[in-house]
Amino acid sequence: MLERIRVAYDGEIYGIAFFNYFAVQYGDKKRLALWQCLIEVEQLTADLLQKGLIQHGVVFELDTIEMQQKGKKDAAKWIDLAWPDLIETLLPWIEPYEVKYREWAQAAQSEQNLFSLIADHETAIYQCWQLEQKGQSGIVILQAFIQQYKAS
Repeated sequence: MLERIRVAYDGEIYGIAFFNYFAVQYGDKKRLALWQCLIEVEQLTADLLQKGLIQHGVVFELDTIEMQQKGKKDAAKWIDLAWPDLIETLLPWIEPYEVKYREWAQAAQSEQNLFSLIADHETAIYQCWQLEQKGQSGIVILQAFIQQYKAS
């Protein structure tokens, strides 16, 4: 179970780099607030997972360069997509993670709070992109997640 939490932590480092790349490089600057909110969700989740891993004495690498590079490399593949095309690319890419992390949370026999965090963060990101696909701002979903977990 702790290995899954460590894997999720690495995924947050990837996500921070991925969304940071878009925040800096994406041509449509109207989207900057969204990218910044996505980064905040990923950073908050990483910070909370890091605390949990440290509490359990799990040895792991902080902010792995490998995951940062992978996040940037993947973002670079899609950086030139127009907004509707980017949304249509990201939604099916995110969906399997949302399903997997929700299954992890349901199967967890310990550390339920960390597994709920992992699942909730991915669900927030997925629902954010679903709203964006409908032409609505997904920021409200991300802000609700941040408010819920910031006090943790």
